[in-house]
Amino acid sequence: MTDTAIHYSAGARNYIGTFIAARVETPRAGVVLLPDWRGQGPLAHDHAQHLIALGCTVVIADLYGDGFNPDSPDQVGPMVQHLLGHRHEGAAAVASCVAALKAALPEGTPIFCLGFSAGGTAALDFGRSGGAVAGIITCSALLKAAAEGMGTRIAAPVLVLQGTQDQVSPMAVIAELVAEMDAAGNDLRVMLFSQTGHAFDNPEAGSDPKARLCYSPLSAARARSAIKAFIDEQVEAS
Repeated sequence: MTDTAIHYSAGARNYIGTFIAARVETPRAGVVLLPDWRGQGPLAHDHAQHLIALGCTVVIADLYGDGFNPDSPDQVGPMVQHLLGHRHEGAAAVASCVAALKAALPEGTPIFCLGFSAGGTAALDFGRSGGAVAGIITCSALLKAAAEGMGTRIAAPVLVLQGTQDQVSPMAVIAELVAEMDAAGNDLRVMLFSQTGHAFDNPEAGSDPKARLCYSPLSAARARSAIKAFIDEQVEAS
């Protein structure tokens, strides 16, 4: 994959994402990939490679601004807390990233948002804020109900992929999200993976099922299949 920088801004903050063009002349879709706390690192690029193989052009979004990519969790605690405390800012940043990707693609190319962990929060908040895309996907997301002053209606279809043993977003939180989506009349589908915890998509999360983070290769593979099927369905419908 050939990476190039893509610049966008929201409010007073500048962002530098990673633009990766599809291997085909005309991409089937564009995807704004909102990573977990690691930012635009190896895991995000691995997820992007799967999307590139599907014929998509991808932008790995800049979660923190100025293209910052952390080396350890110690660097990002305050930054993640800022994201969660200023969710309208995150939604605006996603909207700007979507606009930048749209401008780089042939007119009419469907665009999706795919968010992991904290990136999943931003993806849903973008939809709640009126963002117009072909679909929104979250995978092992840090799920949150709508923030104060934020709408709940999401125009795009939504796919949520979660583990039933997720300690970060437990089943009670998933049920709260489903209730919100139902009440708003949103097109939501939820796929649950049993015996699966948070960060099931990350091989570096370890294999201890009692740990806060735990990798599940089976659930990760099933999630990728579900992502492909969802994108295929929405592209065909567009």
